[in-house]
Amino acid sequence: MNDPLTSLLQFLSEEVNDACRDDVDVRVLRALNWEPVDRPPLVVTYPFPEDAPFRPYPHREIFDDPVKMLYNELVSAFDTSIALHARVGDDLPLTVRANFGTVLVASMFGARLEQVDDNPPWVVSHEGGAYPLERILDTDPADFSAGWIPRAAETMRTYREILDTCPELKRAIRIVLPDLQGPFDNLELIRGSEALMDLVAAPEAVARALDALATAQIGLAKYFEQWTTEPDDGYCHQHAVALKGNVLLRNDTPIMVSPEMYRAQIAPYDERVLRDLGGGGIHSCGNFGHLADAYLELPSIRSLDFGQSEMNDVETIYAKAAAKRIALIRVAVSEEELVSGRAREQFPTGAVLIHRAESFESARRVARSYRESCKSER
Repeated sequence: MNDPLTSLLQFLSEEVNDACRDDVDVRVLRALNWEPVDRPPLVVTYPFPEDAPFRPYPHREIFDDPVKMLYNELVSAFDTSIALHARVGDDLPLTVRANFGTVLVASMFGARLEQVDDNPPWVVSHEGGAYPLERILDTDPADFSAGWIPRAAETMRTYREILDTCPELKRAIRIVLPDLQGPFDNLELIRGSEALMDLVAAPEAVARALDALATAQIGLAKYFEQWTTEPDDGYCHQHAVALKGNVLLRNDTPIMVSPEMYRAQIAPYDERVLRDLGGGGIHSCGNFGHLADAYLELPSIRSLDFGQSEMNDVETIYAKAAAKRIALIRVAVSEEELVSGRAREQFPTGAVLIHRAESFESARRVARSYRESCKSER
């Protein structure tokens, strides 16, 4: 460990209140299971304040240094902060991940990666056009020595070793899976927009490629589990929130296809990953209303995670999800909706709420007002 991380861990050891964390865990698990709760769990995000006592390292410095990556995960991630959480008082889960962005599975299959300035790693196009679909089929989906997988594994191993030396934090701070995307999102990362045309031009090859990518994602999730510290089977954490299920698939690209094409060509591989990992959730940014029914039909789906719930007909999706007891994650609500009680009336359980505050002080005010309004109502 370096001196900044040592100081941060000592600070957190004094800040983390196990009793409060237990209350949060109970509230969240009950909401995910559609049971009555004292108040719907709320995570508040905000711009990182300039006067914060701990400052993150430049993003470009963390990818070759697991200690710096852990430090940044504790200081600032997903517009939240474990280091500042006690001053906010929302229902933020305390989680850290090997934060290599979206590229891990793609890197196994030969995708060329680039990391520039303080941007996350990304896949860059291959010279001469899209990466050949046939080369995906020739790749061993169980070779965890390929690509950036060893870097992610070493990072998670380091997290585990460091937190093992901090028993007062080990139970509260969860090491969670890195972002493994989803079968079709990984295909799009490797092939680019050609992946969408492949669905029409080469459906059989796409099916074999998606099968290989699903195999890789399942295997990787199980491989990384030796270093994760999720406390409850059937539940996990991603995007600084809890969800029901053991894995979260990212489906940002499939929202560009029709429900019929999704059901026929993509859903079988989403379902395979969800099923083999014991159930899970699906995330989509943007408006995925045209696919909501198809997502909710998947036998092993347990959660739906919104990138921008405000772009969707959440009320309709919530009613459909309620019938199947599928939890909705990151339902965006305003300060007025929280304080007036409207959010609690609309989403009494079965949902994890998110409020995107304009500043750190606003985040503190909203979280405090929400707690007080719920107490007054009870």
